[in-house]
Amino acid sequence: MRLRWAGAVTGAARILVCMGFSRAIWLASLVSVVPHVHGARPFTVEEALSAPYASELRASPVGGLFAWVENAEGRRNLYVGGAKQPARELTHNTADDAQDITQLAWAPNGAAMAYTYGAEMGADGKPANPAHLQRPTPLEVVVQPLARDAKAVVIGEGHAPVFSHDGGSVYFVREGQIWVARAAAPAEAHQMVFDRGSASQLTLSPDGRLLAFISRRSEHDAPSHSFLALYDLQTHALTFPAPSTGDDLAPAFSPDGKRIAWLRAPFVPLREFGANRMSANPWSIQMEELATGVTRTVFSPEPNKPGSVLPHLAEGGPRLIFAADGAIDFYSEADGWVHLYEVPTDGAPETAWLTPGRFETEGAAVGPEGRRLIYSSNEVAADLLDVDRRHLWELDLKRADSVPVQLTHGDGMETNPQIAADGTVAALVADARTPMHVAIIGSDGSITAMRPKAIPAGYPGGEMVTPKQVLFRSSDGMHLHGQLFLPTQPLAAGAKRAAIVFVHGGPNRQMMLGYTGMDYYSNAYAMNQYLTSLGFVVLSVNYRCGIGYGMDFRECERAGAMGGTEYNDVLAAAQYLHEMPDVDAKRIGIWGGSYGGYLTALALARNSDLFAAGVDFHGVHDWNLEDNAADWKQGSYAERDAIAAKALASSPLGSVEHWTSPVLLIHGDNDPDVAYAETPILAEKLRAQGVPVQELIFPDELHGFLLHKDWVAAYEAAAAFFVRTLKP
Repeated sequence: MRLRWAGAVTGAARILVCMGFSRAIWLASLVSVVPHVHGARPFTVEEALSAPYASELRASPVGGLFAWVENAEGRRNLYVGGAKQPARELTHNTADDAQDITQLAWAPNGAAMAYTYGAEMGADGKPANPAHLQRPTPLEVVVQPLARDAKAVVIGEGHAPVFSHDGGSVYFVREGQIWVARAAAPAEAHQMVFDRGSASQLTLSPDGRLLAFISRRSEHDAPSHSFLALYDLQTHALTFPAPSTGDDLAPAFSPDGKRIAWLRAPFVPLREFGANRMSANPWSIQMEELATGVTRTVFSPEPNKPGSVLPHLAEGGPRLIFAADGAIDFYSEADGWVHLYEVPTDGAPETAWLTPGRFETEGAAVGPEGRRLIYSSNEVAADLLDVDRRHLWELDLKRADSVPVQLTHGDGMETNPQIAADGTVAALVADARTPMHVAIIGSDGSITAMRPKAIPAGYPGGEMVTPKQVLFRSSDGMHLHGQLFLPTQPLAAGAKRAAIVFVHGGPNRQMMLGYTGMDYYSNAYAMNQYLTSLGFVVLSVNYRCGIGYGMDFRECERAGAMGGTEYNDVLAAAQYLHEMPDVDAKRIGIWGGSYGGYLTALALARNSDLFAAGVDFHGVHDWNLEDNAADWKQGSYAERDAIAAKALASSPLGSVEHWTSPVLLIHGDNDPDVAYAETPILAEKLRAQGVPVQELIFPDELHGFLLHKDWVAAYEAAAAFFVRTLKP
């Protein structure tokens, strides 16, 4: 059988620019010792990451079309299709250059799409350029007509586009201000709204007369605040409905355009790393009658009760949905779980609980008639397996006696449902062997992939394993879920396997029994599959502070800088592996990124006796170095000093003197989420005490790497490191 590791060696060689020559030779030598896997067809990291990943699904305002973005090995392209129209590619980007397509917006007549093109912002506050393109790389607004062979129109620098009511113009944000340009004359773009704040969340009224947005204001180092703003496109008047000391967000117009509703949150944010289950200053739903300018509070939860804090949503920030008869649907955790509720806007006091039960809801969509509600949920329909999956459910909002009905079933994940104008439903779907892709969802729950031939021939889905759900408890009694990946290769008599614990980031994340709905963790899932193919047992642990298991699980006590109690769950995962008869307790490693990098480093610092090696992607090593410190360092100077000391004790650097196991540190130096200094400071301390440290640094790369080749290189390096240190 021919050797299949050539791609891995090539990937290692590509890292010459990021490491010194000697370290690149070291990495290439590691990759060369990756063993041939007997039994299943061996595959490479590059093959494991070769399947496209879909995101940004949006339904057309007319007809039955949908638009979405696919990332195929770093090539990001825009697609359109529907149940009656085969999917086709609207853009033709061919390079892995970190230039993404985001913030899709449909023209009102469905004849064109607008989107933001470019890279995310780096730590320097500018669009990142990890591909080192020798040209300016600003964020740009682009209009792409759907007509075949139609050319895209580059509007110019900016982001967050919204079409005008007639579709002839595009409103967008440039340097915090709202600009306008006609698609037919982009060179005539000009600033339309003049406001002291920085604009976001642009929302156009159904009649096209009012443009709502959130105006965020900040002065020097003072905390920022925000107002809802309304700009009249006919009179050019700018007004601020009922400005308050709260923070406004999530504007939504009623379908008839007579009202606007929005959320209002407390000005002072809740303390990070606190158990924020309740607040004395609850959030509220505000609504203005546009004809009279009268504003009233439609709903506000009781102070100091569950639900008084805005819920954490997996698919983004809180939002409001106008439904049938002018009612407003919203998310709340009044019962300790993220659920959908409905409040009437006609003055009736009662609030309906739409999705009761011990499960979480997300991604709700309402049909154009305001009657059909479809959402994604991990409700347990048959057994505990569904808690670590997502399925679609449907509810008739016009029937008082209607109860949710499960729409999709099976072993996959169905998320982010969208309902087109003609009632066609599409969603992002995945399973244990296929990443997120777009599919049409039939009224009978059938799932029909929009691009069934998009998976490349070399993608090794058939060789991947189906992870097993495992349940266990931490030493302090926390009930935990994990996904166990078991190699298919038979063991020789008396032999034992090396094992690896994987810890996700966030921490408000949840790994599932298949590919997830976030590209960072879709890649991590593929990496766990690759490690399993090399012969490692892999246990992915959903530790406390994550989502999917209720508010008490997510809002955990003494977490992060305030004590790091979630580390108990990492120890519980290690103990689970220790008790597996075919696992060698002396060959257990650990890896993770971001918050998972923090827990990886904490494990090596506190328990090198349990964890023989680790790979730490951009982890936090001293909480005091992070720019979010102001969110939890509150109180007098003496209190802040005590908090800083506790934060250090809760950090890997607080126990670094006990660290003896080898580690591979991986970081991009333009990381806007975790300070790059975290990694070199730790590396120097470890080397000073003789700990084996390897490093892989990506110049100009962000937190979630923008270049596909950097993910490939990082995972090849991580796998080779584990092969050398743990010998699967």
